[in-house]
Amino acid sequence: MSIHSPKALPGVSRRTAVAMAGGLLAAPRAQAQKAPWPQQPIKFVIGYPPGGGGDGVGRPLALGLERRLGVPVVLDYRPGAGGAIAAQAVAHAPADGHTLYLADNGAISVTPAYRSVGYRPADFSYVGGIGELPMVLVAHPEVQARDIRELAALSHTRPQGLSYASGGVGSIPHLEAEMLRLQARMKAVHVAYKGSGQASTDLISGVVDFAFFAPTGVAQHVQSGRLRALAVTTPQRLAALPAVPTVAELSFPTLQATYMSGVLAPRGLPAPVFERLSAALAEVLADPEVVRQLEATGLLVGHRAPAAAQEAFEKDLDKWRALIHAAKLKLD
Repeated sequence: MSIHSPKALPGVSRRTAVAMAGGLLAAPRAQAQKAPWPQQPIKFVIGYPPGGGGDGVGRPLALGLERRLGVPVVLDYRPGAGGAIAAQAVAHAPADGHTLYLADNGAISVTPAYRSVGYRPADFSYVGGIGELPMVLVAHPEVQARDIRELAALSHTRPQGLSYASGGVGSIPHLEAEMLRLQARMKAVHVAYKGSGQASTDLISGVVDFAFFAPTGVAQHVQSGRLRALAVTTPQRLAALPAVPTVAELSFPTLQATYMSGVLAPRGLPAPVFERLSAALAEVLADPEVVRQLEATGLLVGHRAPAAAQEAFEKDLDKWRALIHAAKLKLD
């Protein structure tokens, strides 16, 4: 089929006719470029298997975002490497607003502190912070210590010091215990497990002496007397363990540490998409029912605006990187 130059209409110059025809051809393209977002389902990437802690946080957020954005928000599980597999997938996804990441500081500001991964913390758009999961320092009841200083003193009465458990090398509880060891000048040996489940079982059995865990995993054991809680890692005491002092109350304020959560996207989102996403997340986190569901996981819900969320993750990276250097840890 041949294409002919447009003929001039009566009273219209040939040049004007050409311009009019070009405008008609360009109109569909301009409309496509200005099509409202989102135009397809949004993937919400989670770095842990189905049924884990990521579900308890991811599902309420996904449903809340669905209601506000008008398209399905589908959970996409990418487990492995402490969340680094998921983080890498999102960092290299198209920056069109159709891929989100339920991020935590384990993948964003801990793993990059000690080994090379296929992304940098700067490779993301920080849509906003969700909240923080605190940790509690717990010991077996036969460990004769009621606070951090007594725990440190006790460690020097044993030839090998005290033993502490974690759910894996390079995990936040591992690094927090190393920070405790340095700041309290303790003698302590790390016993790494493949997950927090076996670590807590062995702590309750007395195989190891102490550990840091999320309160949701150990509060019932503290209340039953099977474990003794020495401190919480938050600025304020926890409602679930109101009698347990904070690390700051025990004169160790720099031991404050939590699992931080946020919603991230690939770097370079168009400004209108980024603004709508961040506004939608803020609305979701202001919904009392969503807050109730998130708090049921142990999360201390607290929305952070994009800039504040990015700053929090960056400061966390600096903290763990400094610790790894000071403690001369070999984590890779």
